[in-house]
This record gives sequence, C-alpha cells and structure tokens, in this order.
Amino acid sequence: MSNIRTVLFCLIGLMLAGLGVGWFSYHSISNEPEVLLSDLPKNRDISLSHIRQVATRDGVNEWILEAESAQYQKAENKTSFNDISATFFLKDGRTVHLASRDGVLLTDTKDMEVSGGVVLRSGAYELKTERLRYDCKNRSISTDTPVFVKAKGIRLSGHSMIFYLNTEQAVVSGGVEAVFANLRPL
Repeated sequence: MSNIRTVLFCLIGLMLAGLGVGWFSYHSISNEPEVLLSDLPKNRDISLSHIRQVATRDGVNEWILEAESAQYQKAENKTSFNDISATFFLKDGRTVHLASRDGVLLTDTKDMEVSGGVVLRSGAYELKTERLRYDCKNRSISTDTPVFVKAKGIRLSGHSMIFYLNTEQAVVSGGVEAVFANLRPL
C-alpha cells in the first residue's frame, strides 16, 4: 500500500510542478511579449506557416490565397509567400486557379505578384509563365514574360498577356503564335 501512495504522491508532485512551470512560462510571456517577439528574425515582423487569406469586396469573395509559409513586413506593407495556391472567383461562379513557388502581396492595395513556375488554370485552359501580377483595383492578371496557353485542340504563345477577370477577356501580345488542331469545317 505504501508503494501506491509513493507513486501517487510522485505523480501529483510532477503534475503540480508542470502546472507551475506552465503558469510561469505563460505569465512571463503574457507580461513580456517582447521576449517572444525578440525570437523573430530582425527583417520580418511576423512569420507564419500554412496560411489562408480571403479577399472580399462588398461581401463577395474575390480570391482565396493559401501558402506554405508567409513573412509579413509591416514597414514595407507587404507579405511574402512561398508555395502559393490561389483561387480567383469570376462573376458567373467559375474559378481561375493559380499555383506558384513565390509571391508578394501588397497589404495596402491587395495587389499581388507571383513568380516561379506559374500555372493558371480555368476550365479546359492552362497558362504557364514565370511571373504574373494581379491588380486588385482593375481585377486583372497580367504578365510581361512569355506565356504559353493550351486547351483541347489549341496552343497559343506570346510575349505578354493581360486577362480581365470581370469581363473574362484576355489579350496576348507580341510574337503571337497559335496552332489549332482538329478543326471541323463550318
């Protein structure tokens, strides 16, 4: 019986010690948050992992951005992202999906630039390029780097492109080449 009491007293003592350390750690951090913030890298204000951000206008989702990691830099009003996946919403409910290695969101304008293996998909269309910009005010996606578009029976390339999300119109410019396959006569 005394062995059981000894074990119980040891367990209760360990639990109380754990609670005391936890309370002390919480109390120290909550009273001195600068201790916690001092561990952040000096060139970043906040670093996060596995994030999701939603942009809305008049209660309607405009886009959703997910990233593996993000670094917010308050002095520059920007957030840098890695391993990005974004979804832009069109007026008719369809979506445009974007994937990229890196990106920057300007927090004051909600403009965005992504780079590195950029792929844009909507329905049967797929666009590949190295860099894209999203202009929040005009709801447009553009690039001044070569673009390659493909869909069933269509391949299109050019030096630059702009796509207007509100009107769903795209303009490809500079050295445009198009190949149409399996066309049926009118």
